[in-house]
Amino acid sequence: MAPTQTFIGWLLVGGTVVGLAFVGHPALIRIWNMPREQHVATVAEHRVVWAFLNAGFVLATVTTAAAIVAMSVTLYAGSDWSAAMLTSGVVYAMGGVLWCAALAIRTRTTPLLHQLGPESYSGQPVRVLDAVSGGLFDAFVVICGVALTALGLALLLAGGLSVAVCLVCVVVGVGLVAWLLIAGDVIPAALYLPTLLIGIGLLAGWQ
Repeated sequence: MAPTQTFIGWLLVGGTVVGLAFVGHPALIRIWNMPREQHVATVAEHRVVWAFLNAGFVLATVTTAAAIVAMSVTLYAGSDWSAAMLTSGVVYAMGGVLWCAALAIRTRTTPLLHQLGPESYSGQPVRVLDAVSGGLFDAFVVICGVALTALGLALLLAGGLSVAVCLVCVVVGVGLVAWLLIAGDVIPAALYLPTLLIGIGLLAGWQ
């Protein structure tokens, strides 16, 4: 296995595993389904863990985008589909900027809401802030879904990686957008599963 392939594989796997480590923290594992008041109280009680959780998503996003770009210009250099992969990486990174902005907002504002008290939750400033943060995340999901779908198709047509891995990337990319449109929300960790699988495929030599 080429050193470059190993590096990119570990960038995808390591960045995601380390980045999402705090998702499984006992105090925050149910944070996404909690009512607003309980959500805010839990975050306020575990501010450091909350900050690391959000920082982890940033790490996973940055390493994933970097790995996709690196893969397109190294492992698939000269391929007819390298430009499509590179475009997917750039598009993913553009969506990632929006997601990182949403993460920065919620890292700072959720503990602040606890200080302001429950009476502030229905106030106009909070509703506007929720709309901004939610809009940034929704945009990231759509952009990420499109990028993952294009990446999976490009990898499938270029060859060199397991067909099953490529198809999972395509299905999840489309599924994420459909999930958002139908349910109105997506579990953030699900966004990183296709590229994590690609990283495992690169390390394991799945072809």
